[in-house]
Amino acid sequence: MRAVVLVAASLLAAPLPVVSAESPAMRRALEEVERLRKLVDAGAAPRLKLEEAERALAAARDEEVLERTLYGAVGVEELTEEQSAEMVAAARRALERQTRRLEDSKRLVEEGAMPRTALTAVLQDFDRAKKTVDMAESRARLFAELMAMARAEVEAEAAAHNQPGEAPEREAVLRFGGSGVFTSSQFKKLAAAFQKQFGRALPVSANGDTAFHRSLGFDHRGRVDVALHPDREEGEWLLRFLEAERIPYFAFRRSVPGSATGAHIHIGPPSARLRMAD
Repeated sequence: MRAVVLVAASLLAAPLPVVSAESPAMRRALEEVERLRKLVDAGAAPRLKLEEAERALAAARDEEVLERTLYGAVGVEELTEEQSAEMVAAARRALERQTRRLEDSKRLVEEGAMPRTALTAVLQDFDRAKKTVDMAESRARLFAELMAMARAEVEAEAAAHNQPGEAPEREAVLRFGGSGVFTSSQFKKLAAAFQKQFGRALPVSANGDTAFHRSLGFDHRGRVDVALHPDREEGEWLLRFLEAERIPYFAFRRSVPGSATGAHIHIGPPSARLRMAD
């Protein structure tokens, strides 16, 4: 039903990560580590070179994680809790590496071993790493909020169906069991009408099936969650539109403890429970 509003100890000592066959950079970094490890074991290369290669492998691994979870085409609603945590951890490790690089570079400049102009590129990389951490943490917060909203929606739907005589959520949740069927053409009509009325896109937070709904055991196909408060102008307009079209909805008025916000409108029938194979 409703979902969402709008996401170590040293890697050098850890086992080498599994490398994706689609990642040439990761494959090259791993091959270089393996090559140098053999040379070091044979006494033909200094261990320092192996440690540098291991750091390069760790950096390549984190970059692959960020490309997949932060910069890729995958929407936040398709992340898993593990991927969200992995994304933030990768960004923070990258920042730690850039912080050490900046400190080392400043020391070399002070010692006269590096020109001060060389710090420009290092500072730029450090700033990019900081921004990446901000982006990853923001995306993770959004993911956590969406998960909290999905759970609240599932609980409210269960209460509405299993305890019709009780009303602990009655003031917090509005329900309209319209007889109409919510279709993709109706959604396009709604989105166009909202754009015309308010001059901005409908703030959809979950459109159809999502990873976090599946993780909760619910099928969200054919449902849409919109990040609007039902008691404010845009939310009231949306509810009137849905009722005129006889489209069922659940509207949530209050936030969920632990989340920044929780009010939203779930368009369509309640999310059905997924049938799990035996």
